[in-house]
Amino acid sequence: MRHLKRTLLSLFFILLFILATFFTWLYSQIDSALPQLEGMRTIYGLSNSATVTRDQHGIATIKADNRLDVAVATGFVHAQERFFQMDLLRRNAAGELASLFGAAAIQYDTDIRRHRFRDRASTIVKKLPPADAALLKAYTRGVNQGLKYLKAAPFEYLLLRHEPVEWQEEDTILAVFSMYIDLQHQDGRRERSLGLLHALLSPEVFAFLNPKGSRWDAAIDDSTFSPAPMPKAAWPAAAGADITASALVKTAANQSTSANLATPTDFPGSNNWAVAGNISTTGSAIVANDMHLGIRVPNTWFRASFEYQNQQQPVKVTGATLPGTPNIIVGSNGNIAWGFTNSYGDWSDVIVLTTNADNSQYLTPSGYQSFIERKQIIAVKDQDAVNISVKETIWGPVIGKDNQGNLLAFRWIAHEQAAVNMVISEFETATSVEQAIAIAPRAGMPAQNLVVGDKQGNIGWSIMGPIPVRSASFGDVPTSWANGEHQWLGLLPPAQYPKAINPKNARLWTANSRVVGGKMLAKIGNGGYAIGARATQIKQSLYAKPTFDEPALLEIALDDRAQFLSRWQDLLLTQLLTDDLLAQNPHWQEVKELLYDKQLTASTDSVAYRLVRNFRLNVKQQVFDIFNEHMAKLDPSYNYNSISHQLETPLWQLVNQQPDNFLWRGHDSWPALLSASLNTTLAQMTKNDSLANATWGKQNVSKIQHPLSKAIPFIGYWLDMPAVELAGDSYMPRVQGPAFGASQRMVVSPGHEERGIFHMPTSQSGHPWSPYYRAGHENWLTGQASPFLPGESKYQLTLLNY
Repeated sequence: MRHLKRTLLSLFFILLFILATFFTWLYSQIDSALPQLEGMRTIYGLSNSATVTRDQHGIATIKADNRLDVAVATGFVHAQERFFQMDLLRRNAAGELASLFGAAAIQYDTDIRRHRFRDRASTIVKKLPPADAALLKAYTRGVNQGLKYLKAAPFEYLLLRHEPVEWQEEDTILAVFSMYIDLQHQDGRRERSLGLLHALLSPEVFAFLNPKGSRWDAAIDDSTFSPAPMPKAAWPAAAGADITASALVKTAANQSTSANLATPTDFPGSNNWAVAGNISTTGSAIVANDMHLGIRVPNTWFRASFEYQNQQQPVKVTGATLPGTPNIIVGSNGNIAWGFTNSYGDWSDVIVLTTNADNSQYLTPSGYQSFIERKQIIAVKDQDAVNISVKETIWGPVIGKDNQGNLLAFRWIAHEQAAVNMVISEFETATSVEQAIAIAPRAGMPAQNLVVGDKQGNIGWSIMGPIPVRSASFGDVPTSWANGEHQWLGLLPPAQYPKAINPKNARLWTANSRVVGGKMLAKIGNGGYAIGARATQIKQSLYAKPTFDEPALLEIALDDRAQFLSRWQDLLLTQLLTDDLLAQNPHWQEVKELLYDKQLTASTDSVAYRLVRNFRLNVKQQVFDIFNEHMAKLDPSYNYNSISHQLETPLWQLVNQQPDNFLWRGHDSWPALLSASLNTTLAQMTKNDSLANATWGKQNVSKIQHPLSKAIPFIGYWLDMPAVELAGDSYMPRVQGPAFGASQRMVVSPGHEERGIFHMPTSQSGHPWSPYYRAGHENWLTGQASPFLPGESKYQLTLLNY
């Protein structure tokens, strides 16, 4: 017995020793992946020494003699702080995620491979102008040395059992392509969805569901479009299609009666606005910008300030960089400040192909041509590679079939040689709005609304990025290009770009909705604009005061008033919460008390906001879900999310006019539909709480995670941001959801950067043991003003040349 005890005790200590050794090794590996913050390091590619200082939030100030040395140092810092994030960007665009994550990513990689972005990136690199090529080469050298000088690979690779792969020049181009995928549809989903509606519905019904304008229009040129009228005929009217009322009601009967609450989809976008110097307290323009993206750990952006000499002139530019690229994306250089919002112009077309009997050829203006078949190999972690074939036409890749079985091809501006370049770096040395507006048409990036202001007080707007020129007015729905009538004629010349400089009202604003009308709109097109609720609220706030300073513009960014929902609040009070209906539904009395005489705000303590918001979404679900499910059965490519925002206008018309000829609903009457929606809302809100305690904050709880914490839950405690209640929502300036919202906020006046404001969620570093992990996140949450410029230096790293 004593021998057994000794044996067990020995085994225990051996096991303890093994575990201690393992965890010591694991600790040392993770600790060794921390970036070097202080000391010296010799770097190949520098023409002279460079310094990298960091303040208490990790904001990097990179000083060098010239721009190429800044690029080397930036690459070094990006790799040390964010290499795994950079790796995900390039793999995302190249369709190479399966080699990192295994079989789960095969389908995604297969879909992305049809764009052949790695091949396109390689071609772009070879054709870059010498200055751009030199910048890219310098940045790439810095990245690979930053990776090399980490004592251990970034900790994510340890968890994935994978080795990081060196950066290539084409990978920077892929990082920009990844933003194309994020900001524009890569599969033609909106056009294909509208094409299905156009094919099945009568013209008046299609126009009703695809409105050109609404009461929320807030274009900077005051142009407006009226909503389409309510269809008069019984509808749906689709000859030859199985879309009858009885079929839809049958579909409704098969639906679950306890459907989950419909929620708005993430809508990658942004807000920005500017005031001219004659109404600013600085005398210079003031530019505000908050870019809305999915929020992850680490954040999309990396804050930095560059200082160098350009033609004997000192340059200091501060703002946000995108790890994987060498440029300041948004910021200020002392002479101009600039920001972006996603433009949602029409940057792609779906082409209906006419094919021969065996689908081996397709018709073009010069006759039938054979498809080009390109073989692709997808490497998959822990299993054999997958071989796929990408089918292409002279216009672009084949992306599937329509509901009639016709093959579809896809023409996308991202496939053009001009899709990506380094022209944005010219903003660093631009000195005026006029110069910035002239740079915008030459820039290779996903087309954005550029809002820029300068030290002299001027402000301007234009589209930044390539714009296709079409042979005719088309592109809302898929069309045939076989006879040559429909085609792209090249890119819009810079002289013809839409722009607005120094409007009489001294104010500019954009928020992903339509910005202009007339001839300028004809050049931009409509790629699925947001409804203009945010833009309207921003516009009203900009007209509410005669002058502005930076805190006043930050206040606009943090505005969580729910003007968009005020009419839905009125509808509840006037159509449902009446004396007669309250007598029949006494449990609604508390709803009336919560809503009556209340101004809705998406504050964390508001029950009223959550009530009205969720009621609207439940009404929308009740009205459109049967229809959407049926459309998806007719064509699996139908994507409701791609058109859902535009349905607010017809939805409001329907619930107010309550037409008898509207058949896509599973209720006997409109009052019954509205009553059911309210009861569903109450049931959802009181499932785990009383109605009085069911605040908006309890629903809108942050869930900002590291990509790996979803796959390896136990590490989320160290990697993820704390879960907190969030103010804000989709249809107001303060866009904020559980893992979506303002990826940065910036308010800055060129020449007065010391007064500027900058917010960024999560932190600069991707390493949880960094001294500034989560630094700055609290200010982003609360909206407390924090400095635009880096603060006092806490760390200094000197990079020496050979």
